[in-house]
Amino acid sequence: MKTTASQLRRGCRASGVWARLCGLLVFAAILHAPRAAHAYAWMLQHGYTGCPTCHADPSGGELLTPYGRVTADLLLRMNYGSPPDDSKPPSPGVLWGAWEPPEGLLLSGSYRNLYVIRPEATGEEFKIAPVMQADLYGQLDLGGFLLGGSIGLSKVPVGSLNARAAQVTTGQEDQVNMIARNYYAGYRFGQSGWLRAGRLNLPFGIRVPEHTMWVREATRTDRESDQQHGLAFAYLGEHMRAEVMGIAGNYQLGPDDVRERGYSAFVEGLAFSKVAAGISSKVTYAAWDRLTFERDSIRQAHGLTLRAAPWSNFTILGEVDALFRTNADAGYVGFAQANYEVVRGLHILLTGEVLDEGAAIGAPISPGHGDPRFGGWLSFDWFFFKQFEFRTDAVARSNDPFTILGQLHLYL
Repeated sequence: MKTTASQLRRGCRASGVWARLCGLLVFAAILHAPRAAHAYAWMLQHGYTGCPTCHADPSGGELLTPYGRVTADLLLRMNYGSPPDDSKPPSPGVLWGAWEPPEGLLLSGSYRNLYVIRPEATGEEFKIAPVMQADLYGQLDLGGFLLGGSIGLSKVPVGSLNARAAQVTTGQEDQVNMIARNYYAGYRFGQSGWLRAGRLNLPFGIRVPEHTMWVREATRTDRESDQQHGLAFAYLGEHMRAEVMGIAGNYQLGPDDVRERGYSAFVEGLAFSKVAAGISSKVTYAAWDRLTFERDSIRQAHGLTLRAAPWSNFTILGEVDALFRTNADAGYVGFAQANYEVVRGLHILLTGEVLDEGAAIGAPISPGHGDPRFGGWLSFDWFFFKQFEFRTDAVARSNDPFTILGQLHLYL
């Protein structure tokens, strides 16, 4: 078989991508080797290597278990004055401990507002979203049989493609829409296995709360709107956790041509008590990509993750993924994040990220498409009261205006 000039060109570009990817991995290894990790995945610094201890979702996020509520109160929020009285442990109940649901029933809610400051964006210097997120979560455990899900409200600008993926109603302009990020039925096999079917978070990469980070957008795996319908099995062992999901598509979107089908999988092993490394893989097919408008679109993402916690108040997270899609050169995306807890409840985070999704065949090279983009975040995260959080992010990205984000988050 003869090799054409275009194939050679694409191969050379792919080789360059892998060279840069290897460079990123070496950088990540150097960055992580002497230290270790922290995030809401940073609970590793407190010795929590798995997620189901504190979360209903076996891979983490959203709905807390009673143990997770108590742990959040003991380890996350700022302590003003004397240490907590061990003889009076915090309540695991909802509504700030006012009510304890019956055994087998988990309930919670989450509210976030958002302000955005862009000093250099004329006419858009300041925006506020009083209801960025307003969700109720629940799960019922009937002797191992699980029923769970969420329902919420959303108000976003016209044409917001990401928010649309989670909507149940389809109002536009200034209308408030109902959303359902996830819902499922399943069975729990003791404390080690979960089988669930429904609309689920995709098992891929590190579940960071920064859902607009490039690594989550490029792989389409954020937990705000990228959930998919399908069947998933999760396993938690002493030194390993894993989840694999068969993706049937997002049935809150239509027509059928835009639904992505394939698989997503994640495996993480615990190397030491506070060092964990993982592998992710995701492949999907759609007859028509609703974001790029490409026909017969195949998208792939395969990558590595690393979490480590060298000290009790310092953690590092890292992820790097190779990206492949139909009719485009190979690309890559990655981030590294350091999290330092100044005092209990107050965190300073420094994040660096890079993105090159690969240039479409025949299209000119542009930032983020054949030419890498770089970004940096300086964040302050303050858990100032029980089940309250205030966060500010200063985000500088190439080809984007400098942005300051502020969020007030409370959960019931």
